[in-house]
Amino acid sequence: LADCYSKDRSKCEIYITEGDSASGNLKMARNNEFQAVMPVRGKILNTQKATLDKIRKNAEIMTMIDAFGLKVDPKTMKLTYDVDDLRYGKIIIMSDADVDGAHIKNLFYTFIWNFCPQLIEEGYVYAGVPPLYRITEGKDNYIYLKNDQALEEYRKTHAGKKYVVGRMKGLGELDEDETDIL
Repeated sequence: LADCYSKDRSKCEIYITEGDSASGNLKMARNNEFQAVMPVRGKILNTQKATLDKIRKNAEIMTMIDAFGLKVDPKTMKLTYDVDDLRYGKIIIMSDADVDGAHIKNLFYTFIWNFCPQLIEEGYVYAGVPPLYRITEGKDNYIYLKNDQALEEYRKTHAGKKYVVGRMKGLGELDEDETDIL
């Protein structure tokens, strides 16, 4: 966890990223006053049918629980939080714009929804959406497109013009100065 140092935790945000390569550029580009970055390695445990005891044995999930400031309620076996103990006003999942990235996001949302849905209901959980394509027009003009639908629309509106389409492999591929497009 590359934490932030602001004492006003309601303004702080944590980016959960897909591995160290994805978090590297975000760590360099972030405002470390209020932005924290935490990489998770691989796909987290599918918690749809998992018990809290099984989840407690998963290092990645337990690190997130601690980082967010959540507590385990022994009566309900759910996660709870006190607003005063919550360490971040925004929890943002950042994964690649591919099928694996979508799966990682879904596993994260499943975990939060099953064990602490209040974080979603009360507006603490967000999704960062990296681009899937980078269009190069001319020498140094870049346009970023979110998905296949955006690429099709771009092609229709730019028929007959010269451009190069590059498929982005993931967050780790973005340069530090490109992370502001997220």
